[in-house]
Amino acid sequence: MKKTIALIFALFSTLLAQESSKPDLKKVIDAVSKKYAPDKRIEIFEVEFYDKDGNLILKGETTQKEAKDELLSQLKSTFNIIDSIVVLPSPELGDKIYGVISVSVANMRAKPAHQAELVNQILMGSNVKILKKHGYWYLVQTEPPENYIGWIEEGGLAIFNKAELEKWKNLKKVIFIDYFGFVYSQKDKNSIPVSDLSMGNVLGLEEKESDGKWVKVILPDKRTGYVDKNAVVELNRWRNAVNLNASNIINTAKKFVGFPYLWGGTSVRGFDCSGFTKIVFKMNGFELPRDADQQSKLGIEINPGENFENLKPGDLLFFGQKAEDGKPEKITHVGIYIGNKEFIHCSGKVSIDSFDPKAPNFNEYRYKTFIRAKRLIEK
Repeated sequence: MKKTIALIFALFSTLLAQESSKPDLKKVIDAVSKKYAPDKRIEIFEVEFYDKDGNLILKGETTQKEAKDELLSQLKSTFNIIDSIVVLPSPELGDKIYGVISVSVANMRAKPAHQAELVNQILMGSNVKILKKHGYWYLVQTEPPENYIGWIEEGGLAIFNKAELEKWKNLKKVIFIDYFGFVYSQKDKNSIPVSDLSMGNVLGLEEKESDGKWVKVILPDKRTGYVDKNAVVELNRWRNAVNLNASNIINTAKKFVGFPYLWGGTSVRGFDCSGFTKIVFKMNGFELPRDADQQSKLGIEINPGENFENLKPGDLLFFGQKAEDGKPEKITHVGIYIGNKEFIHCSGKVSIDSFDPKAPNFNEYRYKTFIRAKRLIEK
């Protein structure tokens, strides 16, 4: 009896030792996620695990093949693994993994539902990578430097394979530079519209049917129509002409004074704070990342001085929660310095406020929550 008990105890101890020598699966997965997908807005690494008949089932998805490979490498010597981790884009999409936005402003949502949070907007003519499909929603990722991930309705997207995308890319393009407008079905502003337009939209150009007043354009989804020639500029010519300097940044920003705040907005339909700075810089040829904290990582940090005397017009100003009392710093707002202690930003609406307590437009809250300034342009 004693020998039996001793044998059972020895076996139990061996099994316990073997179990304790196995890595903590959650910690391993979390470590890989932190390494390859620290920012969930721009990368995906979602993996769960469970045991089935002595096998370790790994199930989930990731945008980083390297992350999956490293996870499997760390676990394969200890576990009998059944790998069900999908590397996005989903194989179910086949070769149709390229998209171009085909509506003036596509709303990107956190989940595939109309009631889900609006996290971003993407302008017509912008390229996206398609990651997977759910019903009539597509999970897409915008181009660098933004790389934002979210859900877009099928109706706002032209879906291509690589050859079809290259054909679209090779078309001569125009950029729409007015606030709002339309593509018309005929050379007549009273004709039925083909689509509305917003500042920054990019369309294909049909040169052979353009004249002194109208240009014929091609939308990414092959719809065609006519646009007022004065509202568009040939894209390459526009890119060569734009001059990223403080004066142009401020002049562009002031064009939007009074425009309303919209959480998740990055278009003239409505901005959030970082969407405002993003469109201002975009219309001057420079692409900013999507959110304020991401934008704060760019440029050279500037010591503002006791009275903001070291700041220059065009500097980006960042606001939020300062690191104190054991709490980490948290950037929650961004604006653009315009000189004389004044800055332009979008909070409620686009407005010009001041750091000067004596000024009528003094903003005490922003004064108290100012964290730092970053300089992206020197001219």
